[in-house]
Amino acid sequence: MNMVNDIENNTAKKENRALRTALILFAAAALMYIAVGAVKYHGKFLPNTVIAGTDFSGMSVDEVCSYYDNRLKNYKLNIYNKGYIIDIYEPDEIALELSYKAKWYFAGLVKKQSNLLWLPALLGKKDVYELDYMDIMCYNVHKLNNTIAHSVGYNLPVTKQRRQGSIFYNGSEFTIVPPVASDQIEPATYIQCIYKAVQSLSPDMVIEESDCYVRNDMTPEIKNKLDQACNTAKAFFDSADMDIRLKGYDYDFNKELINAVYNIDGSYNFICNEDTIERGIDAIGERYNTMGKERQFTTSHGTTVTVKGGDYGSYIDTDSLKAAVKSALIDKEKVDKEIYFRKNILNDNVKDIGDTYIEIDLTNQYLYMYIDGKLVKDCPVVTGLPGSRATPQGVYMLKAKAMDVPLVGENYVTPVKYWMPFNRGIGLHDAVWQSYFGGDTYKRKGSHGCVNLSMSSAKEIYGYALVNMPVVCYYHSRIDAFKPLRSPDPVMGQYRALTASERATRSRILRRR
Repeated sequence: MNMVNDIENNTAKKENRALRTALILFAAAALMYIAVGAVKYHGKFLPNTVIAGTDFSGMSVDEVCSYYDNRLKNYKLNIYNKGYIIDIYEPDEIALELSYKAKWYFAGLVKKQSNLLWLPALLGKKDVYELDYMDIMCYNVHKLNNTIAHSVGYNLPVTKQRRQGSIFYNGSEFTIVPPVASDQIEPATYIQCIYKAVQSLSPDMVIEESDCYVRNDMTPEIKNKLDQACNTAKAFFDSADMDIRLKGYDYDFNKELINAVYNIDGSYNFICNEDTIERGIDAIGERYNTMGKERQFTTSHGTTVTVKGGDYGSYIDTDSLKAAVKSALIDKEKVDKEIYFRKNILNDNVKDIGDTYIEIDLTNQYLYMYIDGKLVKDCPVVTGLPGSRATPQGVYMLKAKAMDVPLVGENYVTPVKYWMPFNRGIGLHDAVWQSYFGGDTYKRKGSHGCVNLSMSSAKEIYGYALVNMPVVCYYHSRIDAFKPLRSPDPVMGQYRALTASERATRSRILRRR
């Protein structure tokens, strides 16, 4: 019995020793674990600590502050407009720097972490923190505002005008035209966009993608007003009996007229009266009346000249048009009328001069010819003798092209091979009596206004020439590089003897002198 008790006592003693040993080892391990956390991660971030997307595992507060200090010193904000950088904001310009509060801020984050959790963190448990950069940085608001005020972006020119909502007659009904926002920068909004970019340390800001333009939205209230304007306009024009046409043209001119003669005021009210009709018809006149109108023309020299005069373009009788529209819309009379309309334009070219034309530099005595934008011929010429016989400037329509034509002047009849008139009796033609072309030849042997060409040049130009194409005659500054060229063709007094009919014509002219 005593032996059994002794065995049990020995076993109990061994178990107690094992337990004490285990407890001692556990305590030692715990102390070691705590010591590692306390020593290795004292004042430092635990493993897998992520702040604003950056891993700061095991880094101290000073190291994190140094990281952000360096980032701020190297920060740049690029402002883009239409794909180009137009402004760059740098730290020195706005006194951007790390705030004294940054150390407190990151120290506070460290204190939120328990050193006892270093092992779970090491094994993959993440601590993720968002960061408001304004908690760790500062800048000089006055310097930033001054930089913005003098920036390119803040002072961008307006290239697209704001337009309020309106209505439009499509030929069968009135519809709403939504408002159009301009590209005008809204100052306060633009400044806030820059603030937001700087405060988030964004590297780029694209103006077109930022909501910084003057707004012009279609609100429910505006839509209701425009719906009412549509109804008012429909009732007004339904009560009129107006059919006005352009003489000789199959074109729905009534639709253009209707959209021209009314107005939608700032409160979205429909208005049509004598004043709106006058202004509307004047606007139509501006679009249609281009004959002799002053034009800006880009020359082959790359310069821009002002050209006035000529008969190329179109003309509409606006006085008759105003009277007819007022009778129909104001007096409510039935109007069925054709309006005189003349259109001297190549193939109804809506681009006016377009890219098919003959260009004559009267100063430098040089001709350029373009077909569909391609230069097909250039050569020196001889134009009218200065004074009463000078070739007039202007934009003209090429009236015709003919071969073997006798040119009859006040006291002469001269046969030419290629004849291309553009201004009454003035045209382009070959002149085999000219031995030189270009330079100052026109001052000594100038024509009666025509544009003299060598036989070979006249043949080429005649081959390309299109009836109704524009002929642009202008004066330009002198270019010394243009020298007179000897005629490449034989110089002759005339091509052939005059026919009996031509001699009779010449005799009649001489008798009238």
